[in-house]
Parts: sequence; C-alpha cells; structure tokens
Amino acid sequence: MEFTNYNEIVKSWVQGVYDNHQKDAELTLKYCNDIIEYAGKMDDARLLGFGYYYIAEVYYILNDGDSFFATISKAMSYLEKAEEWELIARSYNILGIIAMNRGNLPIAYDYYLNGLVYCKKIAIPEVEIIIKINCGALNIQGKQYSEAEKFLYEALDLAEALPKDATYHSYMICIHQNIAICLVLQGKLDGVDSIFRRIHGENWENADYIDHIGVLCAEALFYHRSGNYELRDECIAHIDGNVANNIAFMDIFDDLYTYCELLLECDKDKEFWNIIDTLEPMIRSFNITNMQLKEISLKIKYYRKHSQNAEYLQAAGLYYELSERREVETRDMINNVLFLRKSLEKANEAKHEVELQNKILEERSEHDPLTGLANRFKLNDYADKLFSKTKKAGTSFAIEILDIDYFKEFNDNYGHQAGDNCLLMVSECLNKVVSRHNGFCARYGGDEFVIIYENISPDMAMDYVKELKKEVMDKCMEHKYSKALPIVTISQGMCCDFPTKTHKVWDFLHIADDMLYKIKKQNRNNYCVGNIEGEVYISR
Repeated sequence: MEFTNYNEIVKSWVQGVYDNHQKDAELTLKYCNDIIEYAGKMDDARLLGFGYYYIAEVYYILNDGDSFFATISKAMSYLEKAEEWELIARSYNILGIIAMNRGNLPIAYDYYLNGLVYCKKIAIPEVEIIIKINCGALNIQGKQYSEAEKFLYEALDLAEALPKDATYHSYMICIHQNIAICLVLQGKLDGVDSIFRRIHGENWENADYIDHIGVLCAEALFYHRSGNYELRDECIAHIDGNVANNIAFMDIFDDLYTYCELLLECDKDKEFWNIIDTLEPMIRSFNITNMQLKEISLKIKYYRKHSQNAEYLQAAGLYYELSERREVETRDMINNVLFLRKSLEKANEAKHEVELQNKILEERSEHDPLTGLANRFKLNDYADKLFSKTKKAGTSFAIEILDIDYFKEFNDNYGHQAGDNCLLMVSECLNKVVSRHNGFCARYGGDEFVIIYENISPDMAMDYVKELKKEVMDKCMEHKYSKALPIVTISQGMCCDFPTKTHKVWDFLHIADDMLYKIKKQNRNNYCVGNIEGEVYISR
C-alpha cells in the first residue's frame, strides 16, 4: 500500500506498524489504534482497512482466536471498499490457515481459492506463492497428492522468478519441504534426499527458525520411512528442546503433529512430551477445538501404547466432550463465513453504486448525448495523450475533420428530427470505419466530426477516408437539397505526419481543417489528405 499522499504523522504511524508488526505486539497495536482513530474521523476506508488488518495479524501471532475473527471481518470490509486487493488476499490466507487448523478443510479451501482470485486482480506473486503452498499442504492432509503437487510446482515456478533474498529462500524451503512430504507419504522415497540436500545447500542459512523446524520434522519422517534411523535421531536431537513457546505455532502445527506421531512410533517418549508440554498452553490460548482434539488424540495413543488405563479413560472422556464442542465450533465457523461474505457483499454493493454514479457522470461529461460519440472534452483529453505517446514512440499521428455537405439545407427542409437522424447515420458510419482500424472519433460540434488514428501511413490514411466516404454514400439517405448529390454526403480533410517536439495537436487539427476548406472550395463529397507542412498527398 502507498501512503505518499498522507501527512507526516500518518506516515510515521504506518512506518511504525511495518517496523514492529512481527516483533512488538503492544507497539503495533498502539500505532494501529492511532491510525483507526484518525481514519474514523476522516472516513478513510483505506486507512481503516490497514489498521484493522494489522491488529488482526497481531492477534493471529498472539494466538488470540476470538479477537482475530472480530477484527479481520472489519478489516476486509474496509479493504474491499478501498480495493486493497493484496491485504484482502492475505486475509483470506490467514482465514484459510485457521480453518485448516480447525479441521474444516472445505472452508479452508474456499478461503484459499478466494485469496487466489484477488491475487489475479493485480500481480502479487509473493501472496500467490504462500496461498498455493497452503493449498498444497491442505491437499496433502486430504490425501489428494496429485492436486497437492500441482499447487506446489505452480508455487515453485512463481518463486523461481523472485529476487534471491531471505523471502525467496523461505518460500523455496516451504515448497520443497511440502513436495518432500508429499512424496514420502506416497512411499516415493527415491530422490527425496536430493530435495533436502538442495535445501541445506542453497536456502538453509537464509531461512528463519520456523522454516528450520518444519524441514527437520520432514527429514525425520523421511529418514524413518527409509530406515536411516541414525539420521532420523540426529533430526530429533536438533528439534528436541528447540521448539519455542512463543512461536506462531499455527504455521507449523501440522508439521509438529506428524512429528509427534513419529516420536510415538519410534518410542521417543521424552521428546514426545517435550513437544506436547510446549504446545499445550498455546493450543489452549487459541481455543481451537480441533487442535485440542488432535493433541488429546496423541495423548490417547501414548496412554494406550503404555497401558496407562486411568489416563487413557480420562483423556477419552475429554475427547468426547471436545467432539461435542467442535460441532458448535463448526456451526460458528460457518456463521463466520456467512457474516464475512455478507459484509463483503455490502461493501461491494456500496462500491458498485458509487462506480455506477461516477460512470453516469463521466458519460454525461465525455459523450455527446445525441450520437453517443465522444464529445469535445473527451476529444481534447484523448488527442493530447495520444499525441504525446506518438511523439515519444516516434510513430505517426493522423487527425481528420469532416462535415456533412449542405447540412443546413437538409435541416431547414426536412426538419430537426430528420436532421438528428442524419447525424446519427453519419456517426454510425464513423463508428464502423474507426472500429475496423483502431481509431477514435468524436462529435466536434454541429455537423462536424473528428477522427484520430495512430501509426498509419499516407496510403492508409487515403484508404480510410475513401472507405468512410463510401460508407456514408452507401446509406443513400435522401438529400434533394444538396448541390453535390441527391443523397447525404460528407467532405473530409486529414493531416497525417510524424509530430516533432515542437508540434502540438492544434497544429495538426489546423492543417486538417485547411485540407477540408480546400476540398470544399473545389467540390463537396470529396477528401483531401496532406502533411503537417500543408503539402497535399491527394485531393479528390
């Protein structure tokens, strides 16, 4: 998001959020609340969306689930109104992670796919990579391995085009780690060791702590499945005691859950309880029932394996209670989805209403009410921009001015309604010819019209004016009062040349008008095409 148009105080608050949002929750919340208070007074949806988004991100990192959901819905409503697609895509990604950890894979998938839709609105490969990695992980959970690989290799293609910075290395680790897990779970062990060698050789030193833990969990599983217990135990030794109690554990929970199942399988009881004791308070604080169920299921497996019947029964009872609570939580999550969609729909409706009103005003200000062609205001704007473009590109610029032969006599004798019909007929002919050749046409005033073409040769210019002349004549609209022919005809003047730095649009229009004047002096129902020096290419 760009904040160059805001005052220095707002910019300092925004910078404070960027500097602290992943390391100082209290300071980040202070800056965000300052932004929200200011933005509320100004009714600034962009700032409100920014402030609420980063508050929600803080709650996500702090594992405060209730506060996160209350805040993210506000953020997304404002962000939709402000068309801040990147933060909306990031919001959907976080919602997908939470839904995934709640055990609601269909809802998580829906969130991720919505996030990808917003990624397509603008080019935001970094967010698209993250979401596709998560889609891959989700499909691994659902045992849809071919679909998982598709998402992961798409993410890999995007990541390989990024600069080789710390973010790049983090992405590459996550992608290759998930590809390795996907292969191991399918029993495809050949070549997996080369994936890990690549990670350690190219990405390891530039990756963060969570990336390292995730890779070590995956490596331990691979070495266990391939029978290399010595290397498996080395990975376990690196992990044991190094999982911090303040990590954003939702990003790595599934890795640690699979790792705990491995520890049970290979009788690493001490290491198993080290992980459980670290995760348990964080799971409780985020209050996600599915995570609690997974944690208790691990304990149940341990108690059953070691015949600890009393502990087993107590854990089984708690598992049953939590299962009932998960049904309520699932309904709440569905309600959250519906509420979020309703909020976004309202924001979209309001935005579309504003867009519609703006479009109506714009059309009224830029289009001729009778013919629907661009009016003089739009013509001036378009001509200036295209003229500047042709000067920079070194291409030709052509402008034609034309009018209807003896239109006053037509109007006086057939009436104003017939005169309007005549103008409509000519404007339709203009539209047809101009559309064929990527040109632009406008009503200049009265019975005068202007056409503009870019990058055409004198020969093409002559072909186009002849084509338009024939188009009008073929309509055979009666005009008994014309001194040219007993049908409606037009006279045309065009200037076609390469503009220099000293030329202005008016210079070309002036020459085109001179060409029109010359041909009308000779004979109506004809055309004259020349260059910026006033030299005639052809006059008929």
